[in-house]
Amino acid sequence: MLGAFVLAACGSGSTDDPGTTASDQPTIAAASSQDINAQDRASLAQGGEMKLAVSDLGTNWNPLEIDGNNSELTNIRNTFLPNYFNFDAKGAYTPNPDFLTSAEVTSQKPTVIHLVLNPKAVWGDGSPIDVDDLTATWKACNGGQKTFKCASTDGFDQISDIKSGSDKFDVTVTFKDAFPDWASPLSGPLKAESIKDAKTFNDGWAKLDNDWLSGPFKVDKEDRTQKTIDVVPNDKWWGDKPLLDKITWRTIATDATPNAFVNGEIDAFDIGPDPNGFNQAKGVADATVRKAAGPNWRHITFNSKAGVLKDEKVRQALVEGLDRQSIGASDLAGIDWPVTQLNNGIILSNQQGYEDEGKATGIDYNVDKAKSDLDALGWVAGSDGIREKDGKKLEVKFSALDGVPASQNEALQTQNQLKAIGVKVDIVQVASDAFNTTLSTHAFDMIAFTWIGTQFPYANINQLYGTGSESNYQQLSLPDVDKLTAQIKVETDPAQRTVLANQAAQLLWKSVGIVPLYQRPELIATKSKIANYGAFGLSSPQWANIGFQK
Repeated sequence: MLGAFVLAACGSGSTDDPGTTASDQPTIAAASSQDINAQDRASLAQGGEMKLAVSDLGTNWNPLEIDGNNSELTNIRNTFLPNYFNFDAKGAYTPNPDFLTSAEVTSQKPTVIHLVLNPKAVWGDGSPIDVDDLTATWKACNGGQKTFKCASTDGFDQISDIKSGSDKFDVTVTFKDAFPDWASPLSGPLKAESIKDAKTFNDGWAKLDNDWLSGPFKVDKEDRTQKTIDVVPNDKWWGDKPLLDKITWRTIATDATPNAFVNGEIDAFDIGPDPNGFNQAKGVADATVRKAAGPNWRHITFNSKAGVLKDEKVRQALVEGLDRQSIGASDLAGIDWPVTQLNNGIILSNQQGYEDEGKATGIDYNVDKAKSDLDALGWVAGSDGIREKDGKKLEVKFSALDGVPASQNEALQTQNQLKAIGVKVDIVQVASDAFNTTLSTHAFDMIAFTWIGTQFPYANINQLYGTGSESNYQQLSLPDVDKLTAQIKVETDPAQRTVLANQAAQLLWKSVGIVPLYQRPELIATKSKIANYGAFGLSSPQWANIGFQK
């Protein structure tokens, strides 16, 4: 399923700092890049097992629920949940004929979509995937039922009605107004029974139930003791038969994954910003590193309701004390990928319309300005160099994830850099399996992780920044951004959407809730014989076609 940002804790790094500046770096390759060893399925071998790693199986498999909103789980779920659209290397989408026969825009304002569902598509219990499932998915996450813990209501909240026509596979979806990103909320439903009420939606997905699933694969075994999950071809599948006999995911700590690949325990892994993993993968004789620029970015989230971070001016001063280019260069040291500081929380630096909001607002790395701003706020350096005000130290906590070197590195870099402006940063160690809970309970001051984006850059602004959104971990309410987001949702002119998005991005930059670091590379180490798999960029995996070359 697609339609919302998903979060990722993983991504390693080193503490080496080459001191590289932005001007020394090449430009990131086009976002449309894709590197998957594309092969015709007819030329590939039938059979074989693909072994993969996951850092944590989590506690909730519901992709729409806040605690299930995890990129690694999404990678697994793609094998056994409906996907209504296929995306190519440029991010353009077409109906996935296995689930959706056609999708036609019959009206622009309001947007009306006529869907013809594939009547052969069924859930694991044999029941058809039809209008009832689309309707239940819409109603669960349209914002009207507050007890449903949806990671995002974006898009769902723009639908006014879903109706069936000649039968339950003939569906008309009507939006409240123009909605150019209509495919985002219609990317694939959940089974109505699986989200019938808030308790089932929030808690019913603790364990996978094949009756609720549909795709080329089904779950063979989910072992919470061994922390593994196996999927095998779905005997009810009506599409092209999967090439693989089995896919196995085994829980392996992020920092141990490269060794597992070198030792042949797994066939592929996401290197992320991990110089050690990158170099180890390059040394494997029968392996390759596949690269793409996806819509994914590292950042630091500031909890605006935590201690001294309640003061926006303090948050701004902290940004001025952070050499984010240096942090990115440190994370990516030794990796064949350009380090480009990201100064926009909506549009990536290689996307059309990107505007540097650090430059536009003047809130960017400037140690002297950070010091003078803190002076003006009454924070005076004490005998130990740490600033104080009204008997209180200027102190913040940075939550660093165990086993995730990038997180550890970013915490250490932040600690060292902010000390120079008189800020004490305490590093708090957080277990990787407590990552989602730490975010959802707001049990942090500052924390770094990756947002995994979608092919719809303007569709999910509200998810990350909207007032009351479950994924608004910075806990900021910005009415002007809410208003702009509402305009962006219904604006059909691409140029005007970009103007509005940059207006929102500038307000977000000044508020300092999410502070981008850099666009995260998609670097996938994989055995060379694996085809149609790797760095997908803006494209979507076709799991039935993934296999081994003969």
